[in-house]
Amino acid sequence: MMEKRKGSFSKLLSYTVFTIWTIITIVPLFWMFYSSFKTNEELNNDIFALPKVMFENRNDEYVVINPQLNLMYPYDPAVDKRPRLIIESTEIAPQRRMMVFFPLKEDLSPEVAALKTGDKLTLNQLPAGLRMSISLQTMIWNYSSALVRGGLLQKFMNSLIYTFVSTFFVIMFGLMIAFALSKMQFRKLSAVIMALIGLGYLISINSVIIPLFLMLTAVGLTDSHLGIILVYTAFGLPMAVLLATQFMRGLPNSLIESAYIDGASVFRTFLSIILPMTIPVIITISIMSGLGIWNEFLLVLVLASSDFTKSLPVGVFSFSSLTGTQLGWQLAALVIATLPAMAVYFSFQKKLAEGVAGGALKE
Repeated sequence: MMEKRKGSFSKLLSYTVFTIWTIITIVPLFWMFYSSFKTNEELNNDIFALPKVMFENRNDEYVVINPQLNLMYPYDPAVDKRPRLIIESTEIAPQRRMMVFFPLKEDLSPEVAALKTGDKLTLNQLPAGLRMSISLQTMIWNYSSALVRGGLLQKFMNSLIYTFVSTFFVIMFGLMIAFALSKMQFRKLSAVIMALIGLGYLISINSVIIPLFLMLTAVGLTDSHLGIILVYTAFGLPMAVLLATQFMRGLPNSLIESAYIDGASVFRTFLSIILPMTIPVIITISIMSGLGIWNEFLLVLVLASSDFTKSLPVGVFSFSSLTGTQLGWQLAALVIATLPAMAVYFSFQKKLAEGVAGGALKE
């Protein structure tokens, strides 16, 4: 009877802890997602309220503004000289030249097309197709502004380059080193090398960021994709080598010996025998290394001085400044940065667990 009570209490405690952990993890993500559709004013007034202004935009008011103002045109005014009515929202970022639209006068009713600078109109006065287009653009304004005005698209591509290229090098070199340490006949040297690699695992980028900056500056690799990729590869290798070495030690030596007897070279044996058998640990290293590089912030902040080389986390941070913060844009950028990482993790979480367990338990 006592054992049943203990078992019931343990289950209750486990489920309680799991529920609390789930709430702590999921609720901020849910808040971040729906808050990314809110204006700065909404976020400042009530941070937990549901988005309203961008979705209830059918009766939004717009004012006609002077075309001579410094505007970001979605077309080339020197090439496309068709007359347009330039209107700006009076409810979202008013007088900041951000929520501006350029409908062709030929698509408007004569009354609306005849409006002058300073005149006002509502969204309902525009044609149905144009009204629907502006309404949709209003809903996703934070995302489009983050990508276009904040230059997030270039930074997103940089993060993809750093993640995929660095992870590829980490896997390729890590598995080669692990194969040499686990299956080749130099045990004492392997032990020394493993000790050094284990020491390297304890060193973080943050602790050596200044020497790294000075060293890369001396060889001209700061503010370059190559320099950042080399650093990510170097710091990703220790984990890859440790996991892959433990996994490969559990693989039967007879397969490798058979390959050598059949005349296969070391490299051929590695490609044909080892790689196919290490898929679980390859997936594990890919996810752990890739997610770490995707979310890394400090290295690119220090080494990248131009938008050409900055990554997505730095782009998210760039929406904050001493003069103000575009909270809506920043939350949209956070969603853009978080969704790929979540998609990769949930798609391969089973393989991730298998690879970690295999690397830890195989002998």
